[in-house]
Amino acid sequence: MPDDLKGNGHAPANAFAELRRLLVGPEREDLDDIRQRLDDPARVLKDLSRVLPEAIHLRSSDHKLRLALHPIIEESIRVSVQRDPRMLADALHPVIGKAVRKAVASALEGMLLSLNQIVEQSVSLRSMKWRLEAWRTGKSFGEILLLRSLLYRVEQVFLIHRKTGLALLHREASAVVAKDADVISGMLTAIQDFVRDSFDADEGDEWETVQMSGFSFWIQHAPQASLAGVVRGAAPKELRARFQENLERICLERAADLERFDGDATPFLACRPYLDACLLGQAPAKARRSILVWLLPALALLALGAWLFLAIRGHQRWENYVHKLSQQPGIVVTAAEKRGGQYLISGLRDPEEKDSAKLLAASGLPADRVRFDWQPYLSLKTKFATDRELAERQAALEHQALYFANNLSRITPEQLNAIGNVAADMRGLFRLADAAHKHVSTEILGHTDDSGSELRNTMLGQERAQQVLIALAADGVPSERLTARGVATSEPLRPGTSEPDRAVNRSVTFRITGLP
Repeated sequence: MPDDLKGNGHAPANAFAELRRLLVGPEREDLDDIRQRLDDPARVLKDLSRVLPEAIHLRSSDHKLRLALHPIIEESIRVSVQRDPRMLADALHPVIGKAVRKAVASALEGMLLSLNQIVEQSVSLRSMKWRLEAWRTGKSFGEILLLRSLLYRVEQVFLIHRKTGLALLHREASAVVAKDADVISGMLTAIQDFVRDSFDADEGDEWETVQMSGFSFWIQHAPQASLAGVVRGAAPKELRARFQENLERICLERAADLERFDGDATPFLACRPYLDACLLGQAPAKARRSILVWLLPALALLALGAWLFLAIRGHQRWENYVHKLSQQPGIVVTAAEKRGGQYLISGLRDPEEKDSAKLLAASGLPADRVRFDWQPYLSLKTKFATDRELAERQAALEHQALYFANNLSRITPEQLNAIGNVAADMRGLFRLADAAHKHVSTEILGHTDDSGSELRNTMLGQERAQQVLIALAADGVPSERLTARGVATSEPLRPGTSEPDRAVNRSVTFRITGLP
């Protein structure tokens, strides 16, 4: 330690301060300088002025920057115009004068070209018809004139970027073989440049029509885009206004996309309706005589084709129906023919066959023109044999009757043998029906004669039916397939009031349910 620091109580602190100055002294000086620079508005503005122009240039394509500067620029222009209107007028005078001269020249040219057409159409019967159509549809007369007056067709429409000369969108009319849109747009741009270079045309001069053999190019220009159409025939001047109107709509809606176009034409697909609105045209009218000459043979050919179609379809339906009918169980077709507009079918048919009527309804043939000559026969098919046996057993059971004494419901020993026979027949019927997948049950009906009160007869009939149900269940008939109901005198088996008639009505009968 140096001698001058010995014995001094501040020696360690001074040494630390000296060490800090040596280590971080330059950085502290820089920090102090930065603080002074930030606290001094004049120095901040000076530093910002060095980088602001380059920063704005780098962000010139940024949409957000344009939105931020837009109000400032508008307000600056407004204040400038209010302070010195003459300055803006002097600046715009060359542009405005040229634009006005160009507009007047174009209007005069269009007026001279269409003067003869207007005079001709203003007093003609066709013009009156068009004016009536304009009044009826609510459209302007100029629009109706555009659609009806001349014979022309806009075959293709191109939307072209002015700065690059590239095709942004291309639409063509139906049945038109379209060419490469980029090639055509490049050709139009090259012609424009050639005209300017060869004839010392001004930068703002644009060519609007190019006449070719059989067609012409109609072009409308805007600062950012051009709209070109391939036109065949003699189109009216209103077509140019239609082009200009749709081009202005495109430039208004797609101004930002046109400004930052970099080769991607996807954003301009939404402009298809505007280009399609330019694909106008009027086909030439056919002479009435030629229409009639072709119309009559066409109608005759159409009628012949319709007749052939109906005949072939009817024959096909007939063949299909006969084939399906011959495959139907329980039917044997021996003859099938058409005679005098009628369909005749002969053959054999099982009485139990029920599906042929549905088959005819589904065939599409007129049912009133189909005649059948069936001979009955018994088919050996299992389905019909089973149905016949079920019908026979049903008829046999429903003809059975158990008789009771007057005013009694008790089953006598003599009746047990008859009940056993009924039970055996009923069990056989149930087994056969189950094999045919048919649910069959039996209703037991208790009858009475006309003696006694109605209430007593009803109770007596129910008791008789119930006693028979208990006896059949005891003999092996499933009780869940049996029901008992007293019908008393409401369903007499035999009308009359004699004793033999009353004896027949004092009985129990059976009704089979579940079979046709």
